[in-house]
Amino acid sequence: MRKDRIMWFTQKDRAASVMMCALMLLLILWVLPGQVLAASGKAPDKIRIGNAISLSGPYAPGAITTQSNPYDMWIKEVNAQGGIYLKEYNKKVPLELIRYDDKSDMGTVVKLVEKLILDDKVDLLLPPWSTAMNFAIAPIVTKHKFPVLGVTVDSMKLKEMAPKIPYMFILLNQPPVKADAIVPLFKELGVKTAAVVHHTDLHGIEFAGHVTPQLSVNGIDVAVYKSYPLGAKDLSPLLKQIKSANVDAFLAFSYPPETFLLTQQAKAVEFNPKLFYTSIGTAFAAYRDAMGVKMVEGVMGTGAWNPKVPYKGAKEFWERMVQHAGAGKVDWYGNAFAYSSVQILQQAVEKVGSLDKKKIRDVIAKGTFDTVIGPVRFEDQVNVQSPGEVGQWQNGEFEIVAAKEKRTAAPIYPKPPWP
Repeated sequence: MRKDRIMWFTQKDRAASVMMCALMLLLILWVLPGQVLAASGKAPDKIRIGNAISLSGPYAPGAITTQSNPYDMWIKEVNAQGGIYLKEYNKKVPLELIRYDDKSDMGTVVKLVEKLILDDKVDLLLPPWSTAMNFAIAPIVTKHKFPVLGVTVDSMKLKEMAPKIPYMFILLNQPPVKADAIVPLFKELGVKTAAVVHHTDLHGIEFAGHVTPQLSVNGIDVAVYKSYPLGAKDLSPLLKQIKSANVDAFLAFSYPPETFLLTQQAKAVEFNPKLFYTSIGTAFAAYRDAMGVKMVEGVMGTGAWNPKVPYKGAKEFWERMVQHAGAGKVDWYGNAFAYSSVQILQQAVEKVGSLDKKKIRDVIAKGTFDTVIGPVRFEDQVNVQSPGEVGQWQNGEFEIVAAKEKRTAAPIYPKPPWP
């Protein structure tokens, strides 16, 4: 073969090799950025999570039991697995919790959330406890574009405000959902008359305001409808008044200190209606333990969750929750919702693959998430999934008794007498 022909082939092969290398480089840079470009960026040492919540003041018992304990357990579990996977860096990054005591004060919680965002420069936020406190931070998290999954929020006003606070989500099943389950349960049980009382915080005002008309239009006579101040220390005069009305059912839309007080004072004044219902705190193991298993037998409360629900990981979650907090420090209702909220947050972050808060917000708004309260999805930023609406203490466990298709036990009616 001629020398010039050999040289032509050699040059042709060399050009083809150069072209092939160029194509391979383009493929690496354009098609596989998650695996190659991520290595060039520096991953954060930790994902900083901020939480301003009540560790003192009247909200503290509910805040610690319902939210702080499951949040702490989740962080411990995630870090034991190496952290949350961030596709942007192709690695897991551990969590760091920065928590402040808002002292059950709305002005303080607003200042602390701003401090977490501006001074501590957290990557993500967990919510405070109570309807009012979540209302207080809604404008702040919207301003700074931090997605927040509010757990202990009982108010449809946030749903009305949703277009103005697009970064605020509500996980708890809301007053209309729970109220709409109370009425058919009462009709099923044969309740004819009722007394309704509530505290003057948003939870009590809105919940009682929705339930009471529903009872009336369904033929259940509301003989007494009263409010009392938040943090009341003596409700026995109110209970004596209701006792004289001789109603079938007593409903109190209350926070934990009042729930405990109403139960103790109902026994003291010998007020024992056929149905005794209190709201927040009723599902606390501490309530059962403080009163005694026999005394709480048959007592009903707002919302419900039980480890017998047919959702993946529910039973295992409860076993871990009891081990983490202690059998006497769990909430048979709110713990599952709080834990579900961080399950959603983690799933959203991992789907986005980064800490881009707008993208995380959009994923939460549009996605469906597997959680221990079932498949959660949001409509107008409010969760539409509900594992149960009314619970009742039976043999030391808080069973779901409404709605019928969700029951883990049949309701007890009438309630046994106070022991």
